[in-house]
Amino acid sequence: MNLAEFARAVDAIGVSLDVVAFGGHAEMAWCVEQADDGVWEVYWRERGAKVDLARLETESQACFQLLGRLTYSQLLAGTIRKT
Repeated sequence: MNLAEFARAVDAIGVSLDVVAFGGHAEMAWCVEQADDGVWEVYWRERGAKVDLARLETESQACFQLLGRLTYSQLLAGTIRKT
């Protein structure tokens, strides 16, 4: 999975695209970006801090990691139908 595919999946599960920064960072948003050392990072950015930081080797791992977090939060919120 790459960032473009990830963006489509996030939209499909009903997460507002305003709370996800694809390939960069934004305040009060989930971020997935490649760090200077080449490692991919997934985190919540708040007041300039990287909260719940996960560092992963590939873009695909980072996208799937954050997609899992977002899907789980949507399930808890009851916005995804359980089958």
